[in-house]
Amino acid sequence: MKIYTKTGDKGTTSDILGQRVSKADIKMELQGSIDEINAGIGHLRALLKTINSNESKINIDNSLRDIQYTLFMIGSDVSSDFNNNYVKVSNITLLEQGIDIMTSEIGQLQNFIYYSGNPASTYCQVVRSVVRRTERVFVRYMKGKEYNLDYQFVNRLSDFLFTLSRYINHISETIEDIIQLK
Repeated sequence: MKIYTKTGDKGTTSDILGQRVSKADIKMELQGSIDEINAGIGHLRALLKTINSNESKINIDNSLRDIQYTLFMIGSDVSSDFNNNYVKVSNITLLEQGIDIMTSEIGQLQNFIYYSGNPASTYCQVVRSVVRRTERVFVRYMKGKEYNLDYQFVNRLSDFLFTLSRYINHISETIEDIIQLK
């Protein structure tokens, strides 16, 4: 398969259904935002390789790989106008369980913190902020439609990434930088 088709040279692209869609369409903005999250998580996985090897890192990488797959499926759902609904409650439950497991080890957040520390941790916050932007695009796209599991997954993913950032600092023995309110 060729990587270029020249069919998008006039500002349109095709979705899974074969429909031509303007590249400026909110649907394409949502697709691009989901793709951006997926690329960011791929970069985060690469950054995690710099942390001393341990079981936690392996589990994190497996979780992030699963998240990337789910994001790929969300992209398919968006492209097909949610005719498939690939995301299941179990995908969201896995994120929640991951949050709970990490929080049980690092403790509940007691203060506001600066986004700082280990490079993988800080990049995790960058990806989390992209997820938050994607949520806003998703809300505009879903206007007038019922919120689905795909949206719920993206919403929970930002919580997961915030917790993961703290957890990465924890396993790399980096102390959180607490904001001292004046």
